[in-house]
Amino acid sequence: MAWIRVMLAVALTVTAVLLQLTVLPLLHLPGAVPNVVAVTVIAIGLVAGSVRGAIVGFVAGMLIDLAPPSIATLGITALVLVLAGFAAGVFGEDPDRPLFLICAFSSLTCALTMLAGTLVGGIVGDPHVTWSRVPGILISELIYGALLAAVIVPLVKWLWVRVAPPAGRLP
Repeated sequence: MAWIRVMLAVALTVTAVLLQLTVLPLLHLPGAVPNVVAVTVIAIGLVAGSVRGAIVGFVAGMLIDLAPPSIATLGITALVLVLAGFAAGVFGEDPDRPLFLICAFSSLTCALTMLAGTLVGGIVGDPHVTWSRVPGILISELIYGALLAAVIVPLVKWLWVRVAPPAGRLP
């Protein structure tokens, strides 16, 4: 991956983390805070491939886990976002998938990352896991994941093509 695409991935990831931690909680939307980070990791995985998607998922997950308002056990978010980024890379091997399928995949992946994070948190004894809230949060993750993917995935694809490495250089 060319250095400019690495910088784009870093900029997108940091922007998503900052939005999810600072701006979106202030909107007081019903259910959970929209998971912009997961959708961004999925979008980067779709355009960059499974290994790069997993790397971005790890970095994004660690940023979320280390951010000051974090109450989760360190590494759980990184673990589930690694899996989400890898799965998106595998799903994105066919570049001609319609946006509807990409939005459905993103929606299901966001819900599964939330569910997997909750399950792992419950297994390791995270005291902040509240099982009674899971169904409502799961539904909101499905809805927000699809809506965010309809905006973020085309934007990331467009940016990824625009910052292509110069011709004649090694990728």
